[in-house]
Amino acid sequence: MRKVWLAGVFSALALAACDPPEVVDDSARCLSATEAEAKIEACTVAAQNAALTPEQRSIALSTRGDANDEAGDVTAALRDYASAIELDGANPAALLGRGRILLASGQLDAAEPALRRAIELDQSGRAHELLGQILLRRGEFSEAITLFNTALDHEPRSAPALAGRARAKQRLGDLDGAANDFDQAIRADGNLAEARAGRCWLDLNQERQYDRARQDADAAVTANPNYVEGQLCRGVLQLREGQWADAKTSFDAALAVESGNPIALFGRGVARRRSGDNQGTQDMNLARDFDSHIGEQFDDFGVRTY
Repeated sequence: MRKVWLAGVFSALALAACDPPEVVDDSARCLSATEAEAKIEACTVAAQNAALTPEQRSIALSTRGDANDEAGDVTAALRDYASAIELDGANPAALLGRGRILLASGQLDAAEPALRRAIELDQSGRAHELLGQILLRRGEFSEAITLFNTALDHEPRSAPALAGRARAKQRLGDLDGAANDFDQAIRADGNLAEARAGRCWLDLNQERQYDRARQDADAAVTANPNYVEGQLCRGVLQLREGQWADAKTSFDAALAVESGNPIALFGRGVARRRSGDNQGTQDMNLARDFDSHIGEQFDDFGVRTY
């Protein structure tokens, strides 16, 4: 709604202001441009336009932040969101963008206030979903489900909210509910790594549908090679199938993101030992330093470790 209002203000300025027409046109294009580069250029002009109110310039900055994020420049995006909030602390788009990036970088405590403020301002489903992700990571599973439910009230086919709720249900022991949510999430977005990896682990741990689990693991890794849970599930399945070199590759990819992950370390050690490299024992012992019960976990996975 605020973007529609701002577009109307830009149109009025085009008729009434004394600034050169191209400046006002660039300001309007801040909202209408579709390509990230054009949007960044136009929003920069709008953000620097002294004829606009602080609230209008704040929207221009948060819009540029979205474009920078889309272009892969997360640092510039976070800087834009911060500047937008400084101009207008009630800009929900800036608060949501800031919260999203901080959450993605693991800064849960920093992300939470921005997301709670965004919820106060416009009750968006996306803000509820992101706050749910924070509580999920903290182990507050029931509270996370409540937030995911609210997000799904706004957008019933939100794949991230469905996958997040599935993970929370799984941790609470509601395996049938988790399976149903993962299925719905994958139907809504077959390329969501979180949903694919989540269902892979669910099938693996419940000793069911190994073929589907492998398909999900491959899909998760294709969608996001840096999603650790996808690489781990695929690596464990590859160990079960005796694919030692492939399993080592999967666990190496997981360790490139999380160097101390005990499942990846132990799994890589098993893959090395089973392929004739006795130095794999070092990986396995290191994994035990992180988790003394890691060997039992692999027994539960159905993996022969020696």
